[in-house]
Amino acid sequence: MKLTLSGIAAVVATATAVAAQPSGNSTEAVHQYAKRQVTTNGWDLNGKSYDYVIIGGGTAGLALAGRLSEDSSKSVAVIEAGATGYDDQQKFLVPDADLYDSSINTQYDWQFKTTRQNYMNGRRASWPRGKVLGGSSAINGLYYVRHSKREQNVWNDLIGGGWDWDSFLSAMKKSEHFSPPLRSVARAASIEYESGSHGHNGPIHTTWPAVTYDPVGAFIRSSEAVAAPLNNDPYNGRNWGTYVAAATMKKSDWTRSYSRTGYIDPVASRSNLHVLTGHTVTKINFDRSDRNNVKATSVEFAASSGEATHTVHANREVIVSGGAINSPQILQLSGIGPSNLLNSLGIDVVVNLPGVGENLQDHLSAGMSFHPKKSSYVPEQRVTGDAKTDSYVNTAVSYVHMDKLFKNPDAIISRIQNSVNDIVNNANVPASVKRGQRKSYEAIANRIFNSNVAPIEILGNVMFGAINIQAALQHPLSRGSVKIHTTNAFAKPHIDPGYLSQDIDLTILRQGFKLIRKIVDQSPLKDLIDYEQTPGNDVQSNEQWENWIRQNAGTEYHPTGTCSMLPRNEGGVVDQNLKVYGTSNLRVVDASVPPISFSAHLMSITYGIAEIAAELIARDN
Repeated sequence: MKLTLSGIAAVVATATAVAAQPSGNSTEAVHQYAKRQVTTNGWDLNGKSYDYVIIGGGTAGLALAGRLSEDSSKSVAVIEAGATGYDDQQKFLVPDADLYDSSINTQYDWQFKTTRQNYMNGRRASWPRGKVLGGSSAINGLYYVRHSKREQNVWNDLIGGGWDWDSFLSAMKKSEHFSPPLRSVARAASIEYESGSHGHNGPIHTTWPAVTYDPVGAFIRSSEAVAAPLNNDPYNGRNWGTYVAAATMKKSDWTRSYSRTGYIDPVASRSNLHVLTGHTVTKINFDRSDRNNVKATSVEFAASSGEATHTVHANREVIVSGGAINSPQILQLSGIGPSNLLNSLGIDVVVNLPGVGENLQDHLSAGMSFHPKKSSYVPEQRVTGDAKTDSYVNTAVSYVHMDKLFKNPDAIISRIQNSVNDIVNNANVPASVKRGQRKSYEAIANRIFNSNVAPIEILGNVMFGAINIQAALQHPLSRGSVKIHTTNAFAKPHIDPGYLSQDIDLTILRQGFKLIRKIVDQSPLKDLIDYEQTPGNDVQSNEQWENWIRQNAGTEYHPTGTCSMLPRNEGGVVDQNLKVYGTSNLRVVDASVPPISFSAHLMSITYGIAEIAAELIARDN
């Protein structure tokens, strides 16, 4: 069958020129061209066959689509539940729109909420996730932070090899197009870097904003003095310390660089790549003639629960790239997951995989705010229309070691190590999941907490008229799950991260906020602050801090683990090749795959997973 989308404009004669990486004033032209190559009509894919069908046009999904479609002999279809974003460019292209024209709580956000959290005063936490081409890379804070070599090698050992640091670093660098900061910004914000630790030919641009503000450099210097030393090369496996991280933006025009603009817009002329938006996948169908190795044959999707269901066929593979929430949901709806859950909903069990949706981990965070002595210390609270001014985003961080949080860190580490048995034995999860969690807890306790890897991230921000400093837990011992509660694919699953269900998480996070007070009491940051606004001087004792955290903490937007890469008998969902156990041609490629939480923001890691997946899929096909 000839793969052409009905109603889609023919490729224009200038396609070759347009397909090059856009720069400067050509960016909008490329977006307008690419817009014509995306369809919202489900009938355009209905009944057609593609070599690869990708479920989810987010951070990983579009990166994978861009790479797989480089082979002109292979056809690729992407099905995205959200909109294209082409008609609302400011929200996605202007960096500071992430704050002042935010996509959160709009049509571009899934607007998930957790279940009521027993250890957070019964609150339901908001969990924004991108529902638009580009996924969360289109709406996030643009932080480009890599994790550590030690963490990656823990993951590698948990799965038995194939995912070592050197290989993963190469994949992350392959996705990156690095540009150094402006000299004036580097001086003011104490930015240092090693060009060799970055990629220079990838589709995702990284650099630093065109402007900075006095509290940024002051935060760096005060943090360096009391929290963690300055790190001049945080991208080569040693990510701890204090630094201003790069941001995913394009230096030539100061626009956000994300998976749509990097991997899809420049190659919109490819006739073998078709993207459908506004449609939710409802089910994956299988050939079950080999019960031990089922084959994904087609994908069902619809615009809404009341509209027609369409089917697209997969000649080679189906790849699930829905993220840590949607990927386990799709698998469960399709009959892959814990048999007891599926049976309770009347879903035919295709593959009994108890780990699907389990092992959910998230960075728990909250922020303190301080009133600046001068209004000029912080940005205007709006999108100004000036590209350089609007390029400013917050990326100052300090990844802090245990010895800066506790007077006796060895006692805390011993407490963690000694708690593993109780945590695992008391976990209400299947036996195989317990086995995997035991190994991951032991690795975290013995190889991460007693290393230089940071249990806490401190984030220095200037926004909304204030100096805001956050603390975020990086290696939570609390675990949770994502589970469907209906066969309706348009109903949101139950999301239970189990926040603070392990009290050591509360202890560590509490110390992070105490450290923030030491940072702001250190010059030069101290000299820029008038007074503490939140939580204020009424919060002093351990008990007061813990009560404040329970009432105010929420997500740092980094959920992971729900389709963990672990051995099958340890609750794993995918193997070293990202293939779902019990299937021959179904993979998961997104941030649900890492079995442990990292001291990093997940975007760089997700691009790395997608780059490796593209190589694995090409090799197998």
